[in-house]
Amino acid sequence: MTGKELDERGTRYLVHQDYENAMACFLAASEKGYYISTYNIACMYYFGDGVERNEAKAFEWYVKAADQGDQEAANRAGIMLQAGIGTPKDEVAAAGFLKKAAEGGSLGGMANFGSCLLEGKGLAADLSEGLRWLNRASRLGNGIASVQLGDYAVEGRYLERDPAEARGFYERGVAQRYAPAARKLARLYEEGIGVTADPHKAEELMALADQLEGAED
Repeated sequence: MTGKELDERGTRYLVHQDYENAMACFLAASEKGYYISTYNIACMYYFGDGVERNEAKAFEWYVKAADQGDQEAANRAGIMLQAGIGTPKDEVAAAGFLKKAAEGGSLGGMANFGSCLLEGKGLAADLSEGLRWLNRASRLGNGIASVQLGDYAVEGRYLERDPAEARGFYERGVAQRYAPAARKLARLYEEGIGVTADPHKAEELMALADQLEGAED
């Protein structure tokens, strides 16, 4: 069987909570270089699905998946290195993984690498390059990046203070179905920041945020 076929079989086992057979399939697929299965193994250890939760093993498997070409695994490894989860904290190594994730097309990686550049975490701070990566993530559909940029525009941090621009970022996040963006936009309408105050609009947005959060459960 190909790596893809093994992974599909493993996923079916996982859905039915047959963790032993799921792991066996994922391991076999990973040995064939199928990085999606390698990522799945990492997630099983990270969340404790059918195995004892083990952050150190999860990190090792995320790194292996990243080495096999999985940009989402590179993003996850970078996050764990930043926070010292399952591995000693290392901001320099984290930035390297996040750069790899960003350049590989991970939207989360783009947002996280952009933040590294803005804050100078693990590498020299670079305002324009950091904003470029965050904007790219936002335009491509990352609601977290859209909210982050909106916050910067409200606060006047990294961007000039511009509540109207912030509204645009939050509206983009709402279009991306990201609940926190709806809550942030609701606050602007509630307080009349960058928009004409509109309590009814604020209530509608808060209700939408609740709906979006409910859909995630």
